[in-house]
Amino acid sequence: MTSLYFEELLVRYSDELDDLRWDSAGVDILNKRLKEKRSAFAELAPMMPHAPEMVACTLHGAFRFRDAADLDAASQSEPGEPEFPAWDVVQESLDTAPWAGPLIAICLEQDGGDEFLATTAVLEWLLSRNAPVRSAAPQAADSDDDDDAQDLGEAGEEWLSEQGFDDLNR
Repeated sequence: MTSLYFEELLVRYSDELDDLRWDSAGVDILNKRLKEKRSAFAELAPMMPHAPEMVACTLHGAFRFRDAADLDAASQSEPGEPEFPAWDVVQESLDTAPWAGPLIAICLEQDGGDEFLATTAVLEWLLSRNAPVRSAAPQAADSDDDDDAQDLGEAGEEWLSEQGFDDLNR
C-alpha cells in the first residue's frame, strides 16, 4: 500500500512517460525525447518542487533496485514526514546508471533536490513493479450529466443577467 502522495504522483508520472513515448504516427520515441529532456536538465530542475513528474522522467531507467523493503517503506510515507527517507538512505537500496550522475549532482544543488531524488527513485520502483495506477472512476450509464449541463447553463444565464448582460434568447 502506497501513500496518497505516491498514488497521485505515480498517475501523473505514468501519464508523463506515456505522453513522451509516442509521436503522432504512433511510433515509440521515448528514448529520443528522454535524451532531449536530459540535455536540458539544468533548465528543468527549477520545476522539481512544482511539477516533479515532469522532471523525474529525465531519470527514467537510471536505477536498478536491490532492496525492495526499503523502497516499499519509503512509498508508504510522504515528504515532510519523519519516515520519509533522505536521498543518501534511498541510494543505498539501488544502483545508479553512470549517465545519471551529472543529473543527480544538479538535483542536489537545488532546494528540495534530496527529497526530489528520493521521490523519483520511489516512483521508478513503483513503476518497475507495475504498481496499480488509479484512473478516473467510470461514470454510470444513467448519469444526469445532461440535466447538470442544463442547470449550469441556466445558472450562467442568470449570472450574466445579474451583471447587466442581455439574454441572447430574447
